[in-house]
Order: sequence, then structure tokens, then C-alpha cells
Amino acid sequence: MKPEAALKGGSKISATKAIFIKELKIEFRNKQMINSMLILALMVLASFRFIFSFIDFSETELAAPILWVTFFFSGMFALAPIYQREVEQGTKECLTLAPISASTIFFGKFFSSFLVIMGLNLFSMVLFFVFFSQPFPDMISLITIIVLGTIGFVALGNLISAISANISQSQVMLPVLLIPILLFTVVMTSVEATYQIFDGQTLADLADGIKLILAFDIIFVASGYLLIDYLMEE
Repeated sequence: MKPEAALKGGSKISATKAIFIKELKIEFRNKQMINSMLILALMVLASFRFIFSFIDFSETELAAPILWVTFFFSGMFALAPIYQREVEQGTKECLTLAPISASTIFFGKFFSSFLVIMGLNLFSMVLFFVFFSQPFPDMISLITIIVLGTIGFVALGNLISAISANISQSQVMLPVLLIPILLFTVVMTSVEATYQIFDGQTLADLADGIKLILAFDIIFVASGYLLIDYLMEE
């Protein structure tokens, strides 16, 4: 590898790391957003617990959709402002003029939002087992599916957030654009895999489902990488 190429690669990693740290500082400085996400997750799970206490359904059948509905709606709180705040605060032009590629911005924001949302999902998973008397499944398999599903969710969410940031009423447009695509790709596949885990299956039994989730992850991450240059110039 040429020294110039190595230097360029190192610069991209440094720039991605800088964006990653900046985004995390913003998220944890603005504790109101994180607190809102945690409270929403708690309210969604408490509502499901209250509703299904009066209905005779198998909790094993309900576990997967309850978890992913909680992940989905609480996670959208974290995705909505990712690019919109750059527009509102006038920092988008500074980022586009900086000597870094748009892909470093995308991946810096992707990794930071993944960390925040993954932490939220793990918190929601713990709450789920507190609210519901559900036997513990294979936890390694369950966490693996949650991680894979969250990658696709965050990648597409970042892409849609970048698109909606350039549209009026962006916070309304994000769920309008995100829900139809995500529900019929990552979420539906992840719900099916999660249900099978609660039904006693392991990762070895879920090879087809895992391959499908990985395919969606790759498509969404690649789409963000390829389109972010155009979206940041809008």
C-alpha cells in the first residue's frame, strides 16, 4: 500500500472517530432525549403488560413482536434529530466544507446512534423479562439477532434521517418514510427469528433468517455510503 493511501485511510478513521465522539457528546449532554427514549420504552412495555393481562394469549408467541415494537418506536426518537440538528444549528455547511468525505460523516453518525439505540434495546430487553413471566431463551442467540436487526434499523434510519432533514416537517416525514420499508424488511425478519429463539431454537437453526437480516444490513449500509454525498449536498 502506498504511504499516501495509508495516510488517507488513517485520516478517514480519525474523522469518523471525531464525528462519532461529537455525536455521543451531544446525545449524552442532551439527557432529555435519552430519558424520553427510556420512558417511552417503559410505557410501551407496561402498556403491553396491562393489555395482555386480560387476554389469554401465549406470551411465547407475543414476546418477539412486543420486543421489536418497543425497539422500533423508542429507537425512532434517537434517529429523528441526527441530521436535522445539523440543519437547524447551521452546522451542516461546516461539515460539507470540512476536508472530510461525506461517508465519514455517515459512519460516525451510524456508529454513535447504533451504540445509543443498542443500549436502549438491551435496557428494553431487561424490562421485558421484568414485566413478563417469560422463561429465558438462549440469550446469546437473542442478543445476536437484536444486534443484527439493530444494525439494519440504524443504517436505514440514518439514511432516511438524512433524506428527511432536507424536507419541511422532517420529524413527521421520518416515520412516514421509515416504517413501510423497515417493517417489511429488517423488523419482519427479526421478529420471526426472535420468535424462533423464544420457541427454543438456536442460531444454528436460524441460518436462513440470519442470512436475510445480514443481506438487509449490507444493502442499507451500502445505500447510506453511496447516497450520503448527494444528500449532504442538498
